[in-house]
Amino acid sequence: MKLPKNSKIIIYQSERNFSGEELVEIEKMIDEFMGRWNAHGEKLTANYAIPYDRFIVVAVDESSVSTSGCSLDTLNRLMKRIETRFNFGLLNQMRVSYRLNDEIFTIPLIDFKQKVRNGEIPEHANIFHNGVTTLQEFEDNWEMPLAESWVSSLLKV
Repeated sequence: MKLPKNSKIIIYQSERNFSGEELVEIEKMIDEFMGRWNAHGEKLTANYAIPYDRFIVVAVDESSVSTSGCSLDTLNRLMKRIETRFNFGLLNQMRVSYRLNDEIFTIPLIDFKQKVRNGEIPEHANIFHNGVTTLQEFEDNWEMPLAESWVSSLLKV
């Protein structure tokens, strides 16, 4: 995404990959939204990406216009419309996604933690950190091996 590295990042994850037809419709919905997204009447400079056909990543350059509670609410309403249309689990933040051998798994956080503690998820599995807050953090730390990730403290010593 061609925005400043300190741009705000918001990540929505799906419980499954989007199909080709779903992607077309999702992109159309987001494109229409981005064309009119504003904060208190001022247009927001934003962009989005859909990595792995499974995540919706929205970036907002807040250097001239900051997002407001209302503007973030409108983004969440868009995601709710997408969720209602396709049933992806986009708004369920109590799930964790990880990639192993080019397959992405999304499971409840409690199950994920137990699997890590039990050694059921190998240290080389890539964990997605959807709590990153800037474009720089997204580029550097969104996806990383379990042993280097935010859950490394759960690994057995």
